[in-house]
Amino acid sequence: MKFRDIETSSNKNLYLIALSVVVGITAGFLASLYRFALEKAEWIGRFSYGKVAQHPLLLFGVIPVVLGLVLIITFLMKKFPMSSGSGIPQVKGQLQGAFQSNWLTTAFAKFIAGTLAMLGGLSLGREGPSVQLGASMGQMIGEKMAQTERHRRILMASGASAGLSAAFNAPLSGVMFTLEEVFKYFSPLILLTCMTSAIVADAISQLIFGTSAVFHFVVKGTIALQDYWLLIVLGILLGIFGALYNRTLLAGQKWMKQIPNVSVRVLISFASAGMMAILFPLVIGSGHTLMDRLTFGWSLGFLCLIFLAKFFISMISYVSGVPGGIFFPLLVLGASLGAIFATLAISTFHLPEIWFANFVILAMAGTFTAIVRAPMTGILLLVEMTGSFSHLLPLALVSLVAYVVADLLKSEPIYDSLLQKMLSEQDDEKSEETGQLMMEAIVQFDSKAENKTLSKLPLPKDCLVVSIHRAGKELIPNGETELLAGDYVTVMMSRKTEQKTRVQIQKLLMEKEN
Repeated sequence: MKFRDIETSSNKNLYLIALSVVVGITAGFLASLYRFALEKAEWIGRFSYGKVAQHPLLLFGVIPVVLGLVLIITFLMKKFPMSSGSGIPQVKGQLQGAFQSNWLTTAFAKFIAGTLAMLGGLSLGREGPSVQLGASMGQMIGEKMAQTERHRRILMASGASAGLSAAFNAPLSGVMFTLEEVFKYFSPLILLTCMTSAIVADAISQLIFGTSAVFHFVVKGTIALQDYWLLIVLGILLGIFGALYNRTLLAGQKWMKQIPNVSVRVLISFASAGMMAILFPLVIGSGHTLMDRLTFGWSLGFLCLIFLAKFFISMISYVSGVPGGIFFPLLVLGASLGAIFATLAISTFHLPEIWFANFVILAMAGTFTAIVRAPMTGILLLVEMTGSFSHLLPLALVSLVAYVVADLLKSEPIYDSLLQKMLSEQDDEKSEETGQLMMEAIVQFDSKAENKTLSKLPLPKDCLVVSIHRAGKELIPNGETELLAGDYVTVMMSRKTEQKTRVQIQKLLMEKEN
């Protein structure tokens, strides 16, 4: 049997898992290289701005360099628009069929522009670009070695998991993020392929960066049960902040769009980062330096100043469209809020000072949940990034409260909002693609499709239900086949109307009946 023919055999899932190993290797290496490049770029940027602060005349030498960085990044953003911004909304859009992307040019532009942005001191993260770089490697492997569009999309998702895994040494979080944020449903095949890629990518990352946790918090005690009411208060505050963050980010993008010249937008971000680097260098860059120094004993006023400055520079960095993520900066903002809350709580209620690190970690998870609306990913991410399993219950409590509060405030998940914004700005050109492809979706409990026959479902015109997987068996459907919660439904659709059809199918199978 020829190598490529394995995909059409009965062992095609094993073939896909084997391909996910290759995706994990390539994505892990590229994401690790990107992580290394960002660390070096941030160090060089800090060193350069530090010299300017000591010797102001050096500013005349730095300004031409900054202008050069602005021109290069602007060129890459215009030439390769899929490289702009975080990268996570773009990956979600690709998997939904809304966007087309060349994996080589996107990965190249993202890598170069993201590194140059960090050199300029912008407050951007590596996780979104790492997800997109990983997805690009999955797309590359899929285009060369997968023979079905569905398998190519699965390999892209596996690459996304691998990218996040390598970025943070967090394989479980990489898998959960793909399931919870990208697909929003569980599939055994997606789980296996994403887990395979994430584990392989994490192994490569650990070979390069070591096995130590990303954050080096010393957790010496656990918060007493009688003080859990503080966690509820913290969750409420984080939920409110998450809603405020999302609305401010979207409003900032809208304001930036009023500036027609892209290079001017980029220049505003670089100028703001440069001034902040000279006046308050602690808050520039990704936030690793701040996290390493964050400790109990800083004054409340200083912590508030850190939070406000980091919030400002993170917003101005991202809304310009410069390639870079919001993932890590929002964790740093959460840590700053946690430090403020811990300082107030410890001094007011005479709590043990060793709880400071606990409040910081809990606030990071709650902030992530309130903004991204992926609580399981937030919990796993903080467990893996801190290397501590001693605070799972309080993590879950804070994340749950923050989620509910953000939802009550009608704040949409940030990556969904960013994707919808991109779709609304997309040209209304008709797709030139022809042919059909398959998609898989699960029938959710209490959804519009549950306990209804196919003949009574308002399915989109250009689609056909071709199989139903139920309790380990494949069913051949007809008009009288009744859908049950937990069924995996495979739908054939036209490439030309893919994105619209996917949205309609997901609403039928996954949204609650009114």
